[in-house]
Parts: sequence; C-alpha cells; structure tokens
Amino acid sequence: MLIKKAEQSSVPVMRQVFGRIGRCLLAYLLLHAVAWVAITLLVPWEIPTARMVEVSLIMLALIGIPTLLLAILAGLGHRKMTPARFRGVLVVPMLVFIWPCLAGSTAEPLLVEFVAQLVFVCFLMPVPLLPAKWKG
Repeated sequence: MLIKKAEQSSVPVMRQVFGRIGRCLLAYLLLHAVAWVAITLLVPWEIPTARMVEVSLIMLALIGIPTLLLAILAGLGHRKMTPARFRGVLVVPMLVFIWPCLAGSTAEPLLVEFVAQLVFVCFLMPVPLLPAKWKG
C-alpha cells in the first residue's frame, strides 16, 4: 500500500521533470534554427541553401549537443543556488561552446551564436529542472 502511494506521488514529479527537459531541448532547437536563418540572411555567401542547412546541422552537433548536455546535467545537479545565480554561473561555460564559429571567414556567425547562447542561458533555459521539494 505504501509503495503504491509513493510510486503514484513520484509519477507527476517525473512527468514535470521530463517536461522541463523537453522544453529545454525544444527551446534550444528553435533558437538554433532562428539563429542560422539569421546567419544565412546576414552573410552574403554564394553557396546553395542545402549547403547552409548542412553547415547548420554540423554546428548543431558541435555547439548544440554540448550546450544541451551542460544545461540538462547542471540543471539536474544544482539545488542550492537561486535561478539568477545559476544562470550567471552557466554563462561563461556556455559561451565556450561557440569555438567552432571562430573558424569562420566572417564575424556574423560568431556574433549570432554568441547572442543565441546568451538568450538561451539568460531567458529560455528552464531553471530549476527539479522541483524544490523533490527528494530523489
């Protein structure tokens, strides 16, 4: 009887945690897509659109996957900081992941990815991922 009651109370909490993780993933993917549309429109490159889509997917793998891993793992691990302080602490590590943009021939990809990382960390990343009274 007690086991069933404990399992029932943890199901909504886990659903809430997975919902926040899903929101984190979706927010970053949409932000990345918007950033690369902006880069495509800003930079007058003479390469086909299919190639730009390929470059944006490569950048998603190089920048997005480490960003999302850090956001999710740090979000699951932090318990003792306020959301504002947590976001402030994560700004610098998140900006390290834009290093592939340094190899570009123009500054626009670096600038747009810099702004996208700041927007994600400061506004879009759901914090905290775990409810305040959750004991897992």
